Order: sequence, then C-alpha cells, then structure tokens
Amino acid sequence: MKKIKFGLLSCLCLIILSSCLTTKQTNLLREPKGDIPSYPQAKSIGEYTIKPGDELRIQITVPSDLSSTQSLFILFSSNSNYGSGADKIRTFSVSPEGTIYFPYLGTIHVQGKTTLEIREILEFRLNNGDFLKVEEGCLVNVSLDNRYFSVIGESGVGRYDIAKEQMTIFQALAQSRDINPYGDRAKIKIIRKTNLGSEIRTFDLRSEDIINSEYYYVQPNDVIYIQPLGRQFWGINSFGSIFALISTVATLGISIYSLIKNTK
Repeated sequence: MKKIKFGLLSCLCLIILSSCLTTKQTNLLREPKGDIPSYPQAKSIGEYTIKPGDELRIQITVPSDLSSTQSLFILFSSNSNYGSGADKIRTFSVSPEGTIYFPYLGTIHVQGKTTLEIREILEFRLNNGDFLKVEEGCLVNVSLDNRYFSVIGESGVGRYDIAKEQMTIFQALAQSRDINPYGDRAKIKIIRKTNLGSEIRTFDLRSEDIINSEYYYVQPNDVIYIQPLGRQFWGINSFGSIFALISTVATLGISIYSLIKNTK
C-alpha cells in the first residue's frame, strides 16, 4: 500500500513540474551562457534592397506647364493608377529576373538596388530623354509598396505594416500581440526572402545578443513563426492553475486508490 501511495505522489509531482513555466523559458535579453546562445554582431544593417516579387510605387512630379503634364499623362496612361495635376503614381511588380518595365524607358534592372538608387536612375533617364522636355526637370519618388510582415503561431495570426524604416523584432511582436506564455522563445523562426530565394532562420529571442545581430530588424515580407512549447497540456502559468491541477490529480489519485482497494 505504501508503494501505491508513493507512486501516486511521484506521478503528481512529475506532472506538476513538467507542466510549469519557468522564468528560464520566458525571460528575454539574458546574458549568453549555458543554454542561451551568443550571436555574432552584424557587420552593418544596410537599407533594404529590392528583390523579385517586390512592388514598387513610383510617383513622378513635373512642372505644372501643360506640355509636360500631357507628356507625363501619355507616359503613365496604360494600366495606371494616377492622381490629378502633375503628380502621377504607378505600381510596378519586380519580375523574377529582377527587372521592371517602365513606359518609354524599357526594361530597368532594379534587383539589389535601394529605392534611392532606383529614383536616381529614373530621374536621370527621364530628364535626359527625348520624349519629355522640361527645363526644370521632373522629380521621382520611389517607395516599397509591400512594406509588411506576417506573424503565425503562438503570437496570433495576421499581417502588419512596417510603419518605419527600421522595425525591431520586439516592436513587431508587440504590434502583433506579443508571444503568449506557451510560445517557444528559444526557437523563433523567420522565413525571409533573399536574392537566392526564401530561407528559414531560427534564433533564441531570450539572448541579449539579438540586439546587434542580423535577426534584430524585421524586413519587408518576413514571416515570423512562433512554435508552441512542448509542455503546455495542463496550461499552468499561475498559482491558481497549480492548485487546480493538484486538486484534479488528487481526486484522480483517490479514485484510483479506492478502486484498487475495493478490488482486493
């Protein structure tokens, strides 16, 4: 009988210990040691460069004389999203070859370039072409139309805009709802598009080395996946949950004990 009681008590303790969350699993920005990895410092956090599949939003502004506006209307008249007056806007999809087709200018290679570099190329070619003659020159603004990231898993599900030039992983997760108690902070996965295709990168969000690493800033089109911890069946994250579990297991233990006793 003592062995049965001891066995039931041991099972109870194991269930409680295996189900409880600890600060070791949830605390962030910890010093790299033990099971907290260290990450090399990124050489530089450069400006985002264009990749195949990106959407470029291009706006052109010219002086308000009639001939310039008419020329620009013709330039952007086919399948265009354009505004009024001398400001015309159109969205261009970057092809798998890393190019866009711009009216009258032809194919322009944009892969690996920043939006500033693309703007400079377009301004030079437009202001030095034969079809658009303006003394003051036209101005070009280029921006990335698909500036968003997505989150799936234990931090909700959704797609969110990147509101500023550089958004950190912490700001992104805060915007998406933060990680719930049973999200695995030690194995955060990011699906990131590169010039060589999509890559899956895994890192430990608990390490303070994240701040200077390649994982710190979210990039456009990133998909952040928060996988669940293995220990979440009982959902213990408070004293109330612990007492509820103890009561449940104790009741179960008494029932088993009574059943064994009655069968003798």
